[in-house]
Amino acid sequence: MNYTIRKIKISENLSIADELVGELHISEKEMNEKTADWSLIRENYLRFLSDCEEENDGTFLIAEVDRKAIGFIFGYIDEKDDSNFELGDADDLYVSEGYVKKEFRKHGIYTALNQAFEETYKDYNIRKIYRYTLCNNHTMQSWLDRQGYRPVRIVYEKWI
Repeated sequence: MNYTIRKIKISENLSIADELVGELHISEKEMNEKTADWSLIRENYLRFLSDCEEENDGTFLIAEVDRKAIGFIFGYIDEKDDSNFELGDADDLYVSEGYVKKEFRKHGIYTALNQAFEETYKDYNIRKIYRYTLCNNHTMQSWLDRQGYRPVRIVYEKWI
């Protein structure tokens, strides 16, 4: 499958970001009933991502087939501060979001997006790359394991 990967600026490509992040959000809602409807958070969430892009050296990469966006990855620098209790003096790279449309999966597109994303930050002083995934997203967990990621913490929630 022929696809290209390129960086976009969220504020200049809101329709693309909205479509891709919205589809990710819908897929997450299928796995977590506590996820808010995209229509309720869309505007604020896209603004949040754009702010992270601007203020924390964020990168939004998209994969395209025939100039149509089919997937993305987004992350940003999470600067270390003096309250950190882990070893190392460098910043962390947080992969916040990522998604490939269902009909384009199993072609290595997400892996290519991730590799391009990590390459973007190769000259930065990065201590670790971290990301979250849902406990029942076994496909992502398996992929993360193959990429060398290891689970370190488990988040427990108690909804009141």
